[in-house]
Amino acid sequence: MRTPMSKTFSHPGQHLFIGFAGRDLDTSARRLLNTIQPGGVVLFARNVGAAGELRRLGRALRDVLPYRPLIAMDLESGRVNRLREVVGEFPTIAELKRDGSSEKAEDFGRTLGHWLHQFCVDIDFAPVFDLESFDETTDNSLRERCWGKTADEVIQWAGAFIEGLEREGIASCPKHFPGLGGATLDSHEKLPVIARTREELWRDDLLPYRHFRRRLTTLMVGHGQYPALDDKPASLSHAVITGLLRGQLGFDGLVLTDDLEMGAIKSFESAVVEAIEAGADMVLVCHTPEKALAAHEALLRIPAERLAESQRRIQQFRDQWIGHKV
Repeated sequence: MRTPMSKTFSHPGQHLFIGFAGRDLDTSARRLLNTIQPGGVVLFARNVGAAGELRRLGRALRDVLPYRPLIAMDLESGRVNRLREVVGEFPTIAELKRDGSSEKAEDFGRTLGHWLHQFCVDIDFAPVFDLESFDETTDNSLRERCWGKTADEVIQWAGAFIEGLEREGIASCPKHFPGLGGATLDSHEKLPVIARTREELWRDDLLPYRHFRRRLTTLMVGHGQYPALDDKPASLSHAVITGLLRGQLGFDGLVLTDDLEMGAIKSFESAVVEAIEAGADMVLVCHTPEKALAAHEALLRIPAERLAESQRRIQQFRDQWIGHKV
C-alpha cells in the first residue's frame, strides 16, 4: 500500500525527473523507478497508447513507489502534442489567436487540463514564454510554439492558457527561462548564444516571468548561453538561477532544468551537479536509463545542506498540486 511522502523524505532521486520507454511499467521500468526513486516522471508520445492504456499507466505510476511522484508531460499546441494518438490534432497558436479573444486560449488550456487530469498528469511543461523572433535561415525549434512577438502578447495569451490549465487542477511550467526567443540554434542540438544585453533581457524576455512571478509555482530554465549574464548555459549558471531568478526576481517556486540529455549540454554528469549547485531544484533526464542512473549517482556527491532547501520546495509544490488528488 502506497503511503504519503514524509516531509523529511530526502532521497537524492527526488531531484530528478526521468523518462522511460513503453506503454506500461514492465520489469525494467519498475526496477529503474525503484532504484532511483525519482521526484518526477515525464511522459512522451512513446508512452501513449489507447486512452485506457495511458490511464492505467498513470495510475500505476502513482502506486509503484512508496510515495506519489509528480507526473509531467509536454503538451503545448499544434505540433507539440504528445496526446495526438488519443485525442487527435490540436489547434495552432495562430488559430487560437485568430479572432483576437484570449478566451479561446483559456478554453484550450482547460481542454488540455481536462485530458491531462484524466491521465493522472500533474504538470504541463508549458506554455512557452519565449518571444517569437525568427531568422528564416535558421531553426531554433520554437517556430509556431511562441504566444507572441512582444512580452505583452505573451502575458495576455500564455496567461489565459495558464488560467485554463489551473482551473482543471494542472500546474503550468513556463519555459525556457530567461528566454530563447533570440536563439538562432536549436538547443536540442547545440548550445545557442543569445546576444541580448542585460537591459534588453530585463525589459523584454524576462517581462512575462516578472509579471507572473508571484503566481507561478514552477518554471523551466533553458539551455541558452547569455554573455551579458554568464559564460555558462543558463541551466548551469549560479548567476542566472540564484542571482537573477531567485535574487532579482524573487522567485521561490520550483526550478527545473530542461533535459540535460540535449545537445547543448556537453558534460552530462558534471552538468547534473552544476545545475543543482547553481540553484535548480530538479533536473530532467528524459530518455536514457543509463544516464538517469548516472545522474542519480552524481547527486550523491552534493552536500545534504544544499539539497535541503530544494527538498522544501519540492514538498511545497507536491502539497499544493497533488496533496488533494486521489
